Amino acid sequence: MPRTTGTKDHLMTLVTDHPGGDAGMRYPELAVSVVCLDQTRLGQHIETLHGLGVARLHVDLVDPAFGGGLGLPLEAISDLRDSCDLPIDVHIMLTRPEPAVREAAARGATSVCVHQRSLTAEVGAALRDVGDDGTSVALAVDPGEPISVPAVRSIRPRRLTIMSVVPGGAGRPFRPEALETVCEASRLRAAGLVEEVEVDGAVGPATAPRMAVAGADLLVLGSTVFPLRSPHLNRLPELHRALAGSATSHSDKENHGCSHDPHRRPAASSSGRTRQ
Repeated sequence: MPRTTGTKDHLMTLVTDHPGGDAGMRYPELAVSVVCLDQTRLGQHIETLHGLGVARLHVDLVDPAFGGGLGLPLEAISDLRDSCDLPIDVHIMLTRPEPAVREAAARGATSVCVHQRSLTAEVGAALRDVGDDGTSVALAVDPGEPISVPAVRSIRPRRLTIMSVVPGGAGRPFRPEALETVCEASRLRAAGLVEEVEVDGAVGPATAPRMAVAGADLLVLGSTVFPLRSPHLNRLPELHRALAGSATSHSDKENHGCSHDPHRRPAASSSGRTRQ
């Protein structure tokens, strides 16, 4: 039996097996924000997380002028690419993102993501260039920010990344207005303008089911699920229980402000109040 530790409000479990769910239900894919892990044990941590069902790595490049925090250096991309075969998604939060777009792709990024508010003609050209060379492109939208359909048509992103916190650092509070933006992104997916919808920020047992029913295909996990910066003491089982214990319904969609979308993929919804 797994050993548990932590306080009543933040129970964490030493996971020894993959936390599986109902084989008939599709859950969002999970990525982990690398900056939220202990950097001195990063290789070991990534290997462990892969065994726990984390499918992608999320690398944040941040400068203080953009988000008030600091992310990882560009060298982290090539270091990770040399040491593992997981997809590497690079989230660029820089005041001048276009050089990093090209360098991240050259260093082996699977995808590069730039914020909608950072788009310029030069950034758009860089995104189209790396996209033509085989690197997937994503467009990030801040909480409450309308999605620009002309921008989506211009840069042709595979994925829309909806920020559910103010971007730039770990541990920031969940912004509920992001739910409607996820719904909006899922409608664009149904219309064929993008292929995937990702949610990044404050993803945990309380928020993940709501994001899933709103249409999220991919969830980026960080300090909410890994509060001790370790893959061994985490809230993954709680997250999976929250998703597995929920079911999609018309009332869930109404509660989250989503109109019915017959083309969206099945996902979990919230079955009750859970801890974030």
